[in-house]
Amino acid sequence: MVDTLDVAMNDGQLSLPFDEPFSVSDEPGLWTPRDIWVRFTQRMIPYFAEDRRIDYKSSKRIQFDDLAAYLSCFSNTPDGGVLCYGVADDGTVLGCKSLDQRILNGIETCHLQKCPLSKPEFKRVPVVIGGEEDFLIIVYIPYIGKLAETNKSEAWIRYGDTKHKMSEEEKRDFRATRNEVSFELERAAYRYPQDFHLSIIQDFCDEFRSREQRSNWTNEETLIDRHLVEKVGEQYFPLNTLVLLAGKDPGRAIPGCRVRVQRFEGENEGSGESYRPIRDRFFEGSVVEIIQKASAFIGDALHNVTWLNADGKFVTTPEYPRWAWFEALVNACVHRSYSFSGTDTTIKIFSNRMEIESPGGFVPPVNENTIYDLRASRNHHFMDAMRYLGYVQMAREGTRRIRDSMAEYNLPEPQFKQEALHGVVVRVTLQNDHEKRNRSSDRDVAMHFGVEQWKLMQEHEIKIAAYTYRNEKIQVSEAQRLTGRTWATSKKDLERLCRKGILTFVPGDYARDPKAHYKLARASS
Repeated sequence: MVDTLDVAMNDGQLSLPFDEPFSVSDEPGLWTPRDIWVRFTQRMIPYFAEDRRIDYKSSKRIQFDDLAAYLSCFSNTPDGGVLCYGVADDGTVLGCKSLDQRILNGIETCHLQKCPLSKPEFKRVPVVIGGEEDFLIIVYIPYIGKLAETNKSEAWIRYGDTKHKMSEEEKRDFRATRNEVSFELERAAYRYPQDFHLSIIQDFCDEFRSREQRSNWTNEETLIDRHLVEKVGEQYFPLNTLVLLAGKDPGRAIPGCRVRVQRFEGENEGSGESYRPIRDRFFEGSVVEIIQKASAFIGDALHNVTWLNADGKFVTTPEYPRWAWFEALVNACVHRSYSFSGTDTTIKIFSNRMEIESPGGFVPPVNENTIYDLRASRNHHFMDAMRYLGYVQMAREGTRRIRDSMAEYNLPEPQFKQEALHGVVVRVTLQNDHEKRNRSSDRDVAMHFGVEQWKLMQEHEIKIAAYTYRNEKIQVSEAQRLTGRTWATSKKDLERLCRKGILTFVPGDYARDPKAHYKLARASS
């Protein structure tokens, strides 16, 4: 039996022709961490590189503080994760047979002292290394739905193939989104009603009474019912929800309650001396005020473009549909984590895209793949109040409206992505397809040559024709500067346009006369 195994051995691993690691119907990329843990074998190692679901650890040196960090990390990551002891980062199988029994016991009891909220499960997977039997220790660490910290009060979470140490603000936000604590229901150090815009409160209460048929309710009864105010005896205590909705100075207690809008000339914001936004404004106040002021500023900062629609007609519109960026702005303000006190909601407008960045990650089970189908809210009561004021619908309509309005403008589908930058953020990217629309924006030029002729022209030809149309003539050196092509190539471009009947050559009085030039040959028929 041993001889047979030796013959089938390849690079130290057992390989039997009838023992494939997956069945025909298997798709390992879709396996959950639990699936991996239950079905894991030695032959599967090359198919599972380290990712959000699995991490390999060498058995040469076991560090229990590191194990505690991974227990916290996968316990805080939706779907959990698998830790595999006995495999190097490059996939080399090392095994765990050489480990002292005290170390083996320590791996299985580490969580009791160093991460007590985690609920790991352990098993040993047999492997063959150099013809000798060995084993791996496979640890399945399930997601527990509440913040799991180590005995050092550290909390970790998994992003991609790395673990990320949470800041205090991230931990607070994590607890809030898992209903452990709620930032919006904390009492605020504000006086009611002196520190609030009574007009906003009145609008909200009127809308609530009208929709819910509570015409006999007072404003205070409405605010208490909607979790905006608490009453103890005869005293009213405003909550953070009311501060966000109608506070005169929310920034005093919630520094992140503001939006920054920037417009840049090119596709990048630059750095150092090259960092020069064309427009740059901060908007503060209640969220209602912020949305009103920021939306007016954004609308003014966007350019109008003329483009050819699917019907072959020219239309003039803003760079982006209003509903797309307005919904993204509202979502960013309503769904952001206000526990990230020093981080602003930011909107950056570049020549080719708009980025709306909201502090805080997706709220499970929502992620970038389920954004149109599932709903979850971080600030439920605040979102509910904004619904009565007509800003949100609370039924996934916001993200769908962004997508659908972009489609109506023949623009790419919006991108939703969570990133770990200065803390965790969700970024919505709207692309304006500016290259194609720059081509389309020369409406007067296209109408002169005829739309059909214009659609067949190459980009550098469009530039030459537009320049000639507006300046009445063009020389080779001007075409060269305009297109960035060589002098000889530009000469050929002009001659080609002459052959197409778009330009005509006007010679000078003698050879190489600098007055020689090209001009338009004809107008559209």
